[in-house]
Amino acid sequence: MILGSIASGSSGNCLYVGNEKDHYLIDAGISRKKIMEGLQEMKIDPASIKAVFLTHEHNDHIAGLGVFLRKYHVPVFGTGGTIDAVLSCQKLGKIDRSLFEVIRKDEPVKIGSVKVEASGILHDAADPVSYTFEDETSKVGAVTDVGTFDDYLV
Repeated sequence: MILGSIASGSSGNCLYVGNEKDHYLIDAGISRKKIMEGLQEMKIDPASIKAVFLTHEHNDHIAGLGVFLRKYHVPVFGTGGTIDAVLSCQKLGKIDRSLFEVIRKDEPVKIGSVKVEASGILHDAADPVSYTFEDETSKVGAVTDVGTFDDYLV
């Protein structure tokens, strides 16, 4: 598994995670153009992204989501609380609601060649999570916006 940062900070967050077969984004808090540039720097075709995983609904994690989804119709995974908050956000423009799928904490799902698991985190959002991605050979985790941690998260 490869984990790469396209953007990280209060002005926008977007991470890439993937392997030779499958490619994913964690959050889309920057413009589609910047997401595409970051992927191209990593030699990843933006059209090959299989899904977007949302950590939470804050603008610096979803600002580019609407534009990205209108170009690339990929599934978006998040907790029920996160998805409800995102779909109520007027700033994202028209979004195809059928692209959104609920992921439950501590219930791994297999998407392509990768097992993805969401874990709850402490943050001032509707239902924030971190993620781990695991394939046959490796496992990576991504945690954002955590003010404190506990044994569960570790």
